[in-house]
Amino acid sequence: MKNTKRCFAFFSFYDCTEIEEFLEKQAEKGWMLDKSSSFGWHFHRIEPRKMHFSVVYFAKASVFDPEPSKAQLVFHDFCEHTGWKLAASNAQMQIFYNEAPNPTPIETDATLKVSAIHASAKKSHLSSYYLLAGMGILQASLFFWRFFSDPIGILANNVNLFFCMCWMLMLATSVVDIVGYHIWYKRAKSAAKLDGSFVETKGHRNFRIVMLCMMLLAFAFIPISYGRSKMTLIVLVSVVVVLSVTAIIVCTSKLMKKMKLSAKINRNITIILTLIISYVFVGILSISVISRVISFLPEKVTAGTYELYGHTFKVYCDELPLTIEDLIETDYDGYSYEIRTLDKSVFIEHKEAAQRPRMDALVHPKLDYSITTVKMSFMYEFCKKALLDDFVHDYGHPEPEDDMWEEHIKIDATPWGANEAYQLKLGGEMYMRFLLCYDNCIVEIEFERDWQLTSEQMKIVAEKLGK
Repeated sequence: MKNTKRCFAFFSFYDCTEIEEFLEKQAEKGWMLDKSSSFGWHFHRIEPRKMHFSVVYFAKASVFDPEPSKAQLVFHDFCEHTGWKLAASNAQMQIFYNEAPNPTPIETDATLKVSAIHASAKKSHLSSYYLLAGMGILQASLFFWRFFSDPIGILANNVNLFFCMCWMLMLATSVVDIVGYHIWYKRAKSAAKLDGSFVETKGHRNFRIVMLCMMLLAFAFIPISYGRSKMTLIVLVSVVVVLSVTAIIVCTSKLMKKMKLSAKINRNITIILTLIISYVFVGILSISVISRVISFLPEKVTAGTYELYGHTFKVYCDELPLTIEDLIETDYDGYSYEIRTLDKSVFIEHKEAAQRPRMDALVHPKLDYSITTVKMSFMYEFCKKALLDDFVHDYGHPEPEDDMWEEHIKIDATPWGANEAYQLKLGGEMYMRFLLCYDNCIVEIEFERDWQLTSEQMKIVAEKLGK
C-alpha cells in the first residue's frame, strides 16, 4: 500500500473555496497534504477523518523566499494557538487544517480577506496571466496574418497548426482565469462592503483539465502525423530541451533557497538565467541537436550526379504519377525525376513534381506540376481561391497595371476531365500553365511554351493526376 501520493493542482490561484472542499474530501479518504508547489501537491496517508481546511493569502510572501518571514512565523504561531496548524504553503498561499468539530475561522472580516486575495493575485498570478494573454494575442495575430497571406502553407503544415493550437489553448486558459477572477472580485468586494459576507470563489478546474488534455493531444499529434520522420525527432528533441531548461531553472532557484539567499537575489538571478538560457542556450542547443539529428537520418536518395560548368548536379529517380513519357514518345534517358511532399497535414497535402533534362540538354522538354489534395471537403473552395490568387506569383511579374494583365482565364474543363480549369494569361499572352480543379485535389501544371497540347494528353493528365 502506498503511503504517499502526488497530484496536480488544477485550481485557480484564488479559488480558496474549492481548494478547501477538495482537501477536506482527501482527508476523509485518508490523505493529508504536506507539500504544495506550482508543479503539484504531495500527500501522505493518515487515518481517514473529518478535518477543516482554510486557505489564507499572505501577500508579502514570495516563491523566492528562502524561509518564512518573521511576520509569517508570527501569523503561523497565532493560527496554531487558535487550533489551526500549517499543512503546506506555496508563495502567498498558506494552507491550514483544524481537527476541531466547529473551529473559529482564521479570517472573520470579509473585506480584509478579499483584499488579501486581491493583493496576492496582483503580485504574481494576474501579471503572469496578462503576459501570457498578451503573448497569445500576439501569436494569434501573427498566425492569422500568415494565414491570409499564405493559407495553403499554413493549413498544410502540422507544425504551424500545432503551435497555433498550443497558443490558442494558453490564451483561452489565461483569458478565462482573468475574466473569472475579475467577475468574482467585483462581486466579492461589493458583498463585503454591503453586508460583510464573503462570496465563495468559483474557479475553472474542469476547464483547466480539458485544456491540459487538449494540449497533450496537440503534442501527441506531431509524432502521430509525421510518423518516423526527421520532423518528429526534431519536435521531440525540442520538447526535451525545453523541459530540461525548465528543470535547470527550477532546481537553481531551489538551490538558492537552500543557500538562504534573499528573495530579491533569487528572483533577479532566476530572471537573468531564464533570459540567458531562453535566448542563447536553447537556440545553440536546438540548432546543434537538430543538425546532428538531421545528419543521423538518411537524406533523399539520388540516382547519381554529374559535373557541369564547375558545379555538381544531382539526378533523382523518384516515381512520378505523371511523366513526359506518358504524354509523348522520347528516346532521351537523361531525365531527373523528383517529387517532394512540401507539406502534409490533416487538412491538406501539397506535393511538387519535376521532370528535368540535364543542364546541357535543355532542348528536351521539361514538366512541372503540383498536386494539392484537400482532405476536408468544406475547405475546398477556400483552397481553390487561395491557389487562384497565387497563380501568377511564381513568375515574379509586378502587380497588374492595366486590363491587359490577367491572372487567370477560365477555360473549358471538359477535355481535362475536371470540374473547372484555368489558364494563365499575362500581358495578353496565354501561357502553358493550367490550374485544374478535380473532386478532391487541385493540380497546377506547366508545360513548355511551344508544347502543342492534344485532347489525348489532357485525358492522360486527368487519369494520372485527377484522382
